[in-house]
Amino acid sequence: MAINKFLLLLLLSLPLPLAAAGAPLSLQRVDGTWHAMSDYIGKGHWVVVNVWSPTCSFCVRELPNVERLKARHKDDGLIVLGVTLDYPSFNYGRMDVIRSFLSHHPLDYPIFLADIDQASTLIGNRLVGIPLTAIYHPDGRVLARWPGNINVDEIEDFMKNYSEYTDGWILQQ
Repeated sequence: MAINKFLLLLLLSLPLPLAAAGAPLSLQRVDGTWHAMSDYIGKGHWVVVNVWSPTCSFCVRELPNVERLKARHKDDGLIVLGVTLDYPSFNYGRMDVIRSFLSHHPLDYPIFLADIDQASTLIGNRLVGIPLTAIYHPDGRVLARWPGNINVDEIEDFMKNYSEYTDGWILQQ
């Protein structure tokens, strides 16, 4: 049954516009520095971007799963990025709110601030709700957009078996 979810995610994401590697998008980290997303995406590693807000209860409940994914792959090059925005307005993330949240619940991956337009550019599709997790191929292509609470095992299976999906019947249809 998990494979069917992956096939659905892949089929839904294939016709959508893909964010180009090296897209000219820079976001501010919670430490105040600015970073181009192309510094992370398209550099030969899988990248998982989790779009969330500390004021979104579903998002906060999902964070342990994101942390578990990061911990399981700390030695194999998987990059996990958090992108936070203001909720429920979807305006630019509030630095005071995210810093306060992180002081009580530190996260072991970079956290960036964005608004709905910047987050939409990053994921290559209009953001309509959070939490949302986007999975990027090592070459920088957005392969899937996962709305709602992530399942670590399913995301790992998707990344592990991606070539089976694309080399198989999906691209031959």
